Amino acid sequence: MSDVTIFVDPLDGTREFVEGRLENCQVLVGIAIGGEAVAGAIGIPFPAGDDSTEPTIVYGLADVGTGVMGAPLTRGPYPLDRNIDGVKYPRPHIATGDSTAD
Repeated sequence: MSDVTIFVDPLDGTREFVEGRLENCQVLVGIAIGGEAVAGAIGIPFPAGDDSTEPTIVYGLADVGTGVMGAPLTRGPYPLDRNIDGVKYPRPHIATGDSTAD
């Protein structure tokens, strides 16, 4: 078991959560064995921005594949360079702890 590493970000999107932009919050989990990534999951608790839909889980397992459980995602700013508007899909930022910081 000493070769297994589990990475957890219990609230990726803390700034968005505090600002009420719940659709931009997720839980991230990654698993590595011997320093090599082998699996990961993204939990999206509020895919519609509120609790009107069930959560979504997107997962992947090396050499096996990927999948989605729960509510299908109906949004996404893809490709990013064309769709980042600074409001609904803000540019990535460095966490500062200050939601007014640029």
